[in-house]
Amino acid sequence: MSDSSHPTQETKTYHFLGTRTERVVFLILLTMISAGPIIFGKSIPSHADWHIHIEHAYNFKKCFWQEQWLPRWLDAQVNGYGLPIFNYYAPLVYYLFGFLELIFRNPVLSIKWTFVIPMILCTIFGYLYLRKHGSALASAIAMSLIIFSPAIHIFIYNTNWPTSTLALAFLFIVLYAIDGFNRNKEFDLKSFLLLSIGYAAMAITHLATAFLFTLMAVPYFILSLNIYRTKRFVKFFFSSMLMGGCLAGFYLFPACLEKNLVHTDEVLTQAPLWDYSKNFLFTYLDRHRDDGYAWAIFDHRYYEVSNALFGLIVMAFMMVLLFNVDRIKQYFDEPFRITSAITMFSISFLMMTPVSIFVWIMIKPMQTIQFPWRFTSFVLPFGTIIVVYALDLIGKLMKEKVSIGGYKFLFYCLALVFSLLVYVDVVNMYRWKWVPEQSLLKAAIYVLWGNEEYRPNITGDPNWKQINFKSDFSPSIASSNPAADIAPIKWLSHERIFQVFSPEQHQIRLRTFYFPGWNVYVDGNKVDLSMDPKYGSIVVQVPAGKHKLVAKFELTPLRKSSAYVSLAALLIYAVMLLNLFKEKNLKSENKTKNSDEEKESINENKTVEAGVN
Repeated sequence: MSDSSHPTQETKTYHFLGTRTERVVFLILLTMISAGPIIFGKSIPSHADWHIHIEHAYNFKKCFWQEQWLPRWLDAQVNGYGLPIFNYYAPLVYYLFGFLELIFRNPVLSIKWTFVIPMILCTIFGYLYLRKHGSALASAIAMSLIIFSPAIHIFIYNTNWPTSTLALAFLFIVLYAIDGFNRNKEFDLKSFLLLSIGYAAMAITHLATAFLFTLMAVPYFILSLNIYRTKRFVKFFFSSMLMGGCLAGFYLFPACLEKNLVHTDEVLTQAPLWDYSKNFLFTYLDRHRDDGYAWAIFDHRYYEVSNALFGLIVMAFMMVLLFNVDRIKQYFDEPFRITSAITMFSISFLMMTPVSIFVWIMIKPMQTIQFPWRFTSFVLPFGTIIVVYALDLIGKLMKEKVSIGGYKFLFYCLALVFSLLVYVDVVNMYRWKWVPEQSLLKAAIYVLWGNEEYRPNITGDPNWKQINFKSDFSPSIASSNPAADIAPIKWLSHERIFQVFSPEQHQIRLRTFYFPGWNVYVDGNKVDLSMDPKYGSIVVQVPAGKHKLVAKFELTPLRKSSAYVSLAALLIYAVMLLNLFKEKNLKSENKTKNSDEEKESINENKTVEAGVN
């Protein structure tokens, strides 16, 4: 006979992703599935640009260990004439590769984890951003859309280098900081530091994403101002952006202000909307696999289908929100955030379609970005925020016991669409063509790729493309006097030292582009340079006799002042970060002190009561 005096134990109902541990394991597992081909494959996915990035990564590491702490000049480019690639190309991912190569001592393994780490950071930072707007369950489910989103195609497999993926991770940090602004503080130091470092990291990871964010920040600032309605937010926003720009100034300012020294605009704007008329949904319908130089390597239609499926899911959840406007005001403290998310998603979505062609034409810097699919970085966060709010709304309706039969059917349909999204991604990833490891290493060491967009335009020759540098086998250093003797002493990417001797005055030609920053010293004295009018190489006059000739690639006044600005910003940032830690420690100490005082007060009251009794 059971004892009725003992209360019966209630069994807890299981909820999917109900615990933090389960959510973390779930998201990491999905990330590992999406990154599986890279982690367990023998090499990396193939694309038309793979050898460019691999060669850049190898030479970046080589230049760094030659004490070029910010490698700006790669001597192997253009068949030995060199290029100022990293004066323009964002370097953070290449630093990551160099760090991993130092650990693994294996270039293939290092490149693999250079891909995987940004994917993991996207998952972590993306979940933090979504969690700020909604429940844990809704955020975890919505985050799975990002893990299997079109970005997996276009940012990892299609472009074959994870700059956009890592920039997306920092974009989440920036949006997290903006949406987490505390209007009750005189100056929200935490949000300020997060936004500034996120924007700086985004800039030195992928300049195109940072540029697009700067454009998209205009409507987002206006929408956010409608939420906060305080001058403090204006002060916070612009000061954070300015601090972020200064932190990245050592790279950002030269990359923007010295752009006229290379052929970037000339090359990229020849087809600024190259992938435009057939972008998004159109490719799947009318593009053949072999249409275009890159399409022969991979089937771009997988990206288009996944983009369509992702957009379909977001739009379905958007309808849920639009049909329940009254309940949104009832259930959410800041309903305008939903309006903001829908507005930003719609803008980003339209910028990927031919509807926005006039915007691309009017804003000329956008044309150098070249591809409308770069707006995928903004479709993802704002689209998934819509999903989070819609899931939370439906959850609240369920608690109110409102009939949600139609929503259940919608869930089943969307579960099917999500399964198709995962299927398309998995099929795409596991059917990819892979670069043989032997070819990968060969490209990293031996390929001399002449990127036309970074070739100096210092000669002003309108027919500059007709010069075939691949057939130029002139010596690295040559004298106009055949009897001159030249002995190399040191050769680095950014510094070359020679011992030269000639019985008469002669002219030395260095097989290096005459680009701002190159200086030549004869016996320690800086000399004037001239330029070969055909090839744009360095020419210098050397007097008769024996001399020590040193050629150095040094900082220009712009690069030097930019470095000082970044250093000053970094020091200010460090001081503010220390103040934030002190502020947190002080709050913690006060909280502990108050807790101790409360305990003492309770104990005193108990003692008094015991004495009275």
